[in-house]
Amino acid sequence: MTAFIYYDIISHNNRKDNMSKNKYMTKFQLAHLEKRVGAEIDPFIEEAKLMRKSVVADLTASAENKLAKKIKADVVIKELELAFKNLETAQRKAKTFFTKAVSKEMKQDLKYSFKEYSADNYGVGLQPQDCREQLRQWAETLAIKEAEKTPEGKKVKQLELYKQSAINQVFETGLPSELPKTLEAIFKPLGIVWNKTEALQLTQN
Repeated sequence: MTAFIYYDIISHNNRKDNMSKNKYMTKFQLAHLEKRVGAEIDPFIEEAKLMRKSVVADLTASAENKLAKKIKADVVIKELELAFKNLETAQRKAKTFFTKAVSKEMKQDLKYSFKEYSADNYGVGLQPQDCREQLRQWAETLAIKEAEKTPEGKKVKQLELYKQSAINQVFETGLPSELPKTLEAIFKPLGIVWNKTEALQLTQN
């Protein structure tokens, strides 16, 4: 009798352990599922981001011109460009003078900066290109926000929400047995088949 009771206890504990194993996933299973969610939907997200990137590029060019006029940056940059043009003219004039309008003996004692002349040798500091790059960066920030309102931008956001929803289900679903159906339902509108085995009409052993 005692042996039967002991067997029943062992059997009950084994069933309980099996239920626990079925109910809760290990951290490795969770990590695998999270990685697989990314593998399934990330290609869609990347493709959508490329489409949005094209929109951002067009919006940036437009925004850059509008922003430059709005904050009067175009006037400042033109003034700086003119100053650099005058500087370059003066630099060329100085080079011509110090390399050609002097005696042969003086030429032999010329410094390296005059022999290998470039605007960089003079440490001119802030240049028009620096201003344009900063302006473009500001314009791109504005363009990215504007792109979120376009169909391309909305598509990226929608796909990212699908991904986050799937990852949330991986960590929040109480019963692992229900998870495949849940993920299948989430990804179905995107044409993603979660249960590949079932789709191929294969039997799981």
